[in-house]
Amino acid sequence: MKKWFIILSFLLLLFPANVKASDYILNVGDAININIFGYPEMELKEITVRSDGKVSFPPIGDVMAKGLSPEQLSAAITERMKSYLNSPVITVNVLKFRTTKVYVLGEVTNPGKYDLESSHDLLDALSMAKGWTKEAAKTKVFIIRKGSKGEPLRVNLLDILNKGDTTKNCTLNDGDIVYLTGNHRIDISRDIMPYVTLGYYLRN
Repeated sequence: MKKWFIILSFLLLLFPANVKASDYILNVGDAININIFGYPEMELKEITVRSDGKVSFPPIGDVMAKGLSPEQLSAAITERMKSYLNSPVITVNVLKFRTTKVYVLGEVTNPGKYDLESSHDLLDALSMAKGWTKEAAKTKVFIIRKGSKGEPLRVNLLDILNKGDTTKNCTLNDGDIVYLTGNHRIDISRDIMPYVTLGYYLRN
């Protein structure tokens, strides 16, 4: 396990360095700054994406921010501000990343509930849980989406570790469960519910 954890730590250092700020997708809870060049009085120093996914920016009112990158939100605001200003130059910056709560269970060193910031992906979650045990079946890592009634998503962790396939480094949503089994199979009532009973879902 030590060998794989070293590789995991290396990948966590490598991947974020290649991620552009413009690639970040805004969601509820993100705090942003909106600035119009040449009009400091109109700057919103800090505004949080509301539960409906929108932000309010005078004089245009509500703008949908959820699901957009900072650049895309800037473009949307710029287009609407053209009715009020001539050739506005608008920038959107993320001041504080939202927190995504996920559960990392099964054959990991420290199973439990974790808060992910900035990076909300599989490798980040596994790092928070201090990696996996030697019994973990790395070719079938299960991701159980909150509210999903279908089959869990299966990820071959070795595709990421050995091949550098970052497309397998899935983005996690609030309430998702990452489960590493020791036998390539998963039974919700047997494998997941005992952790719920022990209180992992209640941990802050």
